[in-house]
Amino acid sequence: MRPVHTATRLAESAGLTIAMALAMAQPATAAPPRTPTVLALGQIAEQDVPSAPGSEPDTLVEPDIAVSPTNPNVAVAVAHDSRYPDGGAVGITHAWTRDGGRTWRHAPVPYITTAAGGAWDRASDPVLAFGPTGDVYLSTIALNSSATDCHSVVLVSRSTDGGATFGRPSVAQSTDDCTIFNDKNWLAVDTGVRSSHRGRVYQFWSYFFGDFAQQRVRWSDNHGRTWSAAAVITPGSVDTQNSQALIRPDGSITDVYLDFTGTGRKPDREREGADVRAAAAAPDPGVALRARNSRDGGRTWSAAVTLATDVGGDVPGVRCCLPSAVIDTVSGRMHAVWSSTDLSLLRAASSADGVHWSNPVTVDTERTSTTEVVNADVAAYSGTVLVSYGLSDSAVSGGRYVQQHVAVSYNAGGSFTARLPLGPPSDLQFAAQAGGAFPGDYIGTAVSHGRFYAAWALSSTPPAGGTYHQVLFAAVIRP
Repeated sequence: MRPVHTATRLAESAGLTIAMALAMAQPATAAPPRTPTVLALGQIAEQDVPSAPGSEPDTLVEPDIAVSPTNPNVAVAVAHDSRYPDGGAVGITHAWTRDGGRTWRHAPVPYITTAAGGAWDRASDPVLAFGPTGDVYLSTIALNSSATDCHSVVLVSRSTDGGATFGRPSVAQSTDDCTIFNDKNWLAVDTGVRSSHRGRVYQFWSYFFGDFAQQRVRWSDNHGRTWSAAAVITPGSVDTQNSQALIRPDGSITDVYLDFTGTGRKPDREREGADVRAAAAAPDPGVALRARNSRDGGRTWSAAVTLATDVGGDVPGVRCCLPSAVIDTVSGRMHAVWSSTDLSLLRAASSADGVHWSNPVTVDTERTSTTEVVNADVAAYSGTVLVSYGLSDSAVSGGRYVQQHVAVSYNAGGSFTARLPLGPPSDLQFAAQAGGAFPGDYIGTAVSHGRFYAAWALSSTPPAGGTYHQVLFAAVIRP
């Protein structure tokens, strides 16, 4: 009877209902810790095209993944197929699911490389984005392997059936100049309910000219059939790389990118070899992560603001680890993650406006001095933030094994839970090689209606007689 009596006096003195006062009078109990649930996990794709002379057979590399904003059961993933150690791949493969990741099918993406009916020797850097009505857009770099052929393009393919098939690509960017190179493309589609540019497809890329690299963008308002003139995001003689474009519900854009200017390091990852990495200055000076904003559909961009200055390089013996950024389309809050110069430290920051960013927090709260982060990617929905990342341990076989994990924040990136392992570890002895073991410069994570998808490359012992064996894995997670 005591709780009722106490509740009565609380209610009388504070004007509360009896039910409210009863709740206040009970002893406080801590909420039970939340643990993410893995709904599906397994291999989703393997080599689809025959390897070519000089390529690495049985290697899927550098995946991205996207999920339909209208149906969380529909998702598509892409990756390099049969990687060349000096850049690009024989083809691009895609995998798709219609049942929330329980089953997947995969096939080569057509009309890009000669291996699948296209015009180009090699393709690289596949990235995906869904439009507001369920169309899927795929961006790739394509080039030829001849030393005298300097023609390179950024292509955009469209699927109208949720990633099961893709049509012939359009050319968003093209150059035929040996002093210019198009690299590290990124794709974003405006799905904002209040945006005057809803449905606009934005193609970002790194424009290398001479010794410099700018971030540039074009856009299409007719599903990628035609493209605007290029707008320069980072003007001047700068060294920038890796646009991560975030579009708010009102159509304004924040581009988060790396700025190597003045560090003595160069952002040209595609053509950088193992000898260059081995000669890199130590300790790592760190690279800046910056952001610029556009409020006029990408035509003009604000001055840069700095999120971090401690973005690190590759893990020893591994090529990897570009930063990732995403917007929570429900809350509008933006999130970025990056590996620090302390290779065991995975950091995250967030922003409501793209200008003012929070102080960094540590994602992997269980890190040790010998763990090293191998790629990380972030997705967010309605205040829940999920980071997918690999961890190697330099104290175990020299860091040969990489275990994939997820960590979740339930307070909009303020803090993260203990990590949850996903699937078997990856054995880098059998990974693709590109100036080191190469799972990719990035991995993929996406979310729709609270269901998160993560994709990564997983290497393991090859079939008899093989040198490589790297396939595509994915997990579907409910936080």
